[in-house]
Amino acid sequence: MSSSITLSAATRQNLLSLQDTAGLLSTTQNRLSTGKKVNSALDNPTNFFTSQNLTARSSDLSNLLDGISNGVQTIQAANQGITSIQKLVDSAKSTANQALADKSATSSGKAATAATVSGTKSFQGLAGTLDGTQDFSALNKDGSIDISLDGGKTATTIRLDSATLKGTASDLTKVTAEQVVSAINSQIANSTALKGQVAASVAADGRVSLSTKGTGATQQLTVSGSSSATLDIGFGKSATAPGAATFTAGAAFGGAVAFTATAGSFLTVSDGVNSTDLSVTSTSLKSDGTALGTGTLAAADVADAYNVQLKAAGSSLSASVSGGKIVFTTQDLGTGAAVSVVNRAPTGFTDTDVGFGTTAGAATGVFVAGTAGSAVTGLSASGSDATDGSAKAVITGTTALSATTDLSGSKNATFSIQLGSNKAKTITLDSTTGATAATTSRQEIVDAINRQISADTGLAGQVTASLDVNNKLVVSSTAGGSTQKITVTATQGTTVANNIDVGFGQQTSTVNGTATATTTPIVATGKDSTGSTNATRQGLAAQFNELLNQITQQAKDSSYNGINLLFRTSDDPKENSLHVTFNETGSSSLDIKGVKLDSDGLGLTQVTGGFQSDDEIKGVLSSISSATSQLRAQASTFGSNLSVVQNRQDFSKNLINILDTGSSNLTSADLNEEAANSQALSTRNSLAISALSLANQAQQGILQLLR
Repeated sequence: MSSSITLSAATRQNLLSLQDTAGLLSTTQNRLSTGKKVNSALDNPTNFFTSQNLTARSSDLSNLLDGISNGVQTIQAANQGITSIQKLVDSAKSTANQALADKSATSSGKAATAATVSGTKSFQGLAGTLDGTQDFSALNKDGSIDISLDGGKTATTIRLDSATLKGTASDLTKVTAEQVVSAINSQIANSTALKGQVAASVAADGRVSLSTKGTGATQQLTVSGSSSATLDIGFGKSATAPGAATFTAGAAFGGAVAFTATAGSFLTVSDGVNSTDLSVTSTSLKSDGTALGTGTLAAADVADAYNVQLKAAGSSLSASVSGGKIVFTTQDLGTGAAVSVVNRAPTGFTDTDVGFGTTAGAATGVFVAGTAGSAVTGLSASGSDATDGSAKAVITGTTALSATTDLSGSKNATFSIQLGSNKAKTITLDSTTGATAATTSRQEIVDAINRQISADTGLAGQVTASLDVNNKLVVSSTAGGSTQKITVTATQGTTVANNIDVGFGQQTSTVNGTATATTTPIVATGKDSTGSTNATRQGLAAQFNELLNQITQQAKDSSYNGINLLFRTSDDPKENSLHVTFNETGSSSLDIKGVKLDSDGLGLTQVTGGFQSDDEIKGVLSSISSATSQLRAQASTFGSNLSVVQNRQDFSKNLINILDTGSSNLTSADLNEEAANSQALSTRNSLAISALSLANQAQQGILQLLR
């Protein structure tokens, strides 16, 4: 409905002008209060959304600045760490040079040394865990090693897995280097080939080491990861993984096999370490918690029930189905892996054939041995003879052995060996010594002597037998020094005709035709070094070793915000790499690879010779020079990385300022202009009100007449 009020044209025009002025004044006042000329998309869609995009990018870059700043600090922490490590390396170099210059009481040579093999890296470094432990909780987590004392011709395997470590480690998921060494030494003590001849230890730098107990150039030691090894404790592991052993049922699982509460499958299975009795009937549970039941069974369900019982018993075996046949597989890997299956006949139960037959104490099936992994190249070392005047106790036979010796019948060449004042050990050489008694070879005689020495606790690792270049039998101590004393006495027996002399004499004195024990014992004593030990050098060697420990600690402490570019526990560079993102899409970034600059990573190892020889010190100085070059090269790399990151940091700050300025230019109001507009509009508003008042004066005159 239209208004019944009629306004004059002048009034209406003035009213419209007043309304326009009020609207403009409201807009100007809004701009003055907000400081923006574009407050919403309605004001200017193009400027509004463009400004939003610029502001969003600026915000994203601002968030990235924190990460870039952390990157700068991380690199600076690493650089500071390198500087400190270099100072420690310089101190180590100074210590070595000081030892080299000291000639106050150097030995004229060096004592005989043992053959020592150390792992390529520390046990903790190979573990790749924060606490430096390794997981040996299953048979397939195997760190076994092979040890050879004859240059690799024969080797003895030291098994290191859950079966052998459970006696030394309470938590097999976190086994330490010390616990591994304890297991190695325990097996060495029970090995005829190794007992008393070699020992394992953990070196100061965390490496697992093995050393012969004897010294001299005749000592040989080779250690390598076994072909069944899947873990590396410092001596390598197979590049090709070893395979598991299996036992497959002789027949396929029948299509109408059904169990009852008293009829089912009753087996005894073994993984070579533990045996487990399996009793699977209709009431046996599957992994889902349901019973097998009395209906027709599937092979997979029976295998599932087997696995439930195997797991509960802690067995390393597992059951599966292949080609319709049930297969038992062991976790253990390699040629030594074992798995056996036999049927049982428990009283009151009926054995049902599931492919293994029903003959108690046997089973039909096929055993497939595990496969060995690829061969591992071992680490080898040899001892060295003394050059300091010290000597072992050595007894050399007076006569050369013939190619063969007749030890048939009652003939014998028995003698005794006494080490120091210990009880004498009788070494029996008779018809059992060689494969053919009448033609016992020289080597068979030597081997028989060494076997009996190794079997004796008092002699094992202390004495050894060999042949010299003239084929004379030699018995010597494995260590040198005046404390070494060996006594050899012929003790063939009472019948002169049966007494064979292998170089140590023969009982020939008789009383009434019977030999008497009047053979003169042969005695040999070792010699001490004719040189003297340099105590100053020994002290400097201890200082040097402590500096290496400090280098490792410095590398471990050079972290920032949880990232350490100078230390990692494994060989994987990803463990301590730094990723710095430069733009909001992540398409621009820098990956800074971390390094391992502890003493191990720098190639610096603890000295064991006490700096007594110049050759040892010169070798150390050569390693220090290499370490210094490595530190300088890495410092240069980090310096370049730092320059890049700092440049991008400055660029990002400037770009953020440009984006914010551009966004502001699109939406911000010119306050001077808006203030002038506000003043002008206020004046116009006043004029419009006055004009409206004048336009209404005519009507007010008519109103006066009506009054």
